Amino acid sequence: MALSTRERIDLIVVGAVSLVTNFLYFAYAAPDYFFPDSFTYLEPARNLLHGLGFTTGNGIIETMRTPGYPVLLAAFGLRVVPVIVFQHLLNAALAVAIYLFVARRIGSRFVALTAAVLFAIDTPTLHYANKILTESLFTALLFVIFVLVAYNRKLPLAGALTGVLVLIRPVAIVYFIVVALCLGLNRVRARTIAAYIALALVLPIGWELRNLHHTGVFTISSIGGTNMLSYRAAGALAIEDDGNFDADLVEEDKGLVEDADAEIQAKLHIQDAEDLPDAVRSKYYSQIAWRVLRQHPRAAAMLTLRGLLVNLFDSRWEGMEVVSRFPATIVQHGLDAFTAIVFAFAAIGAAALWRRDWNLALLLVATIGYYVLISAGGEAESRFRVPVVPQYMMLAACGIEAVRRRNAGVSPAGS
Repeated sequence: MALSTRERIDLIVVGAVSLVTNFLYFAYAAPDYFFPDSFTYLEPARNLLHGLGFTTGNGIIETMRTPGYPVLLAAFGLRVVPVIVFQHLLNAALAVAIYLFVARRIGSRFVALTAAVLFAIDTPTLHYANKILTESLFTALLFVIFVLVAYNRKLPLAGALTGVLVLIRPVAIVYFIVVALCLGLNRVRARTIAAYIALALVLPIGWELRNLHHTGVFTISSIGGTNMLSYRAAGALAIEDDGNFDADLVEEDKGLVEDADAEIQAKLHIQDAEDLPDAVRSKYYSQIAWRVLRQHPRAAAMLTLRGLLVNLFDSRWEGMEVVSRFPATIVQHGLDAFTAIVFAFAAIGAAALWRRDWNLALLLVATIGYYVLISAGGEAESRFRVPVVPQYMMLAACGIEAVRRRNAGVSPAGS
């Protein structure tokens, strides 16, 4: 469909705003592009470049990280700044894509512009694009899948890309179920849904078979069991401690890991559990973590609620503090308030959009709900909201439009 003159102007504005926000952040943020996680992606990427396969620094088969993001790093020759620039460009492209999708599907220029600009100024999105982390790449690919599913087009391609998504971040491992349910409720043919599911499973199962071959454990990533013990089980115990959660989490994690290693050593008759391959150790960690969670169901539920609230309301104000001349307290309170207001509008928008396009509203809410809930443990932070910020800002923009029209006494229609 050809773009109108007005749409071309809008796209120029959206693209310019997003480029300005992203590259101002890039220019003024401290040139620290690394989180602790960054080096766990760089190491296997380096070994791939050197022809050593997908391995750790010790030449051991890498099972903690999946290959999606390290392959991107290797493609850039491990040059960090070009990767960061690419991630900021992805954000700008996403802002344009959000405008186009909303304008076509919802039919409102106001909602399209608002959603795209809200995305362009989102602090966590800007901050994590400036790090060697998976967020930007994952968000972009998830959006492509989302659009294909929303239009029920090229679903086999959407299935294959869903498999790729898992190999970028294993957190997407059962997202195909969410998509399949939405497609079913949208009365898509069962054969088409089955093809989507089959293609979504090909790459993840292939990677799990690779790990099974090398370690004897059928797993997509050994980080899952480690996180279950260190963040879910330890987080539940930290909730029960009823003190400073972060400090209690560290203490509970330390104690649980020590106890788990002792249990593994006794069970397998070995001297040091740390000598085991990560995947094997992770398997036992997962079993022990689930046992702890079953023993503390109330604490586990409270931890999940806490994690959900953190994922939704953590503003990552510290990320903007490093580029702002305003006092830290003003930055913090301002961004915290902005984050809460966006949530309120998103809730209003979900209800308003449901009355206009329930299929789209369902897919938006299900996608957001899946990603904020699956990471709602002791590890919760704004980082885990980033992949669904495009969808989140669409709902917020719908909410702003609904309030605007209600105040003006106008019926909901495209504008």
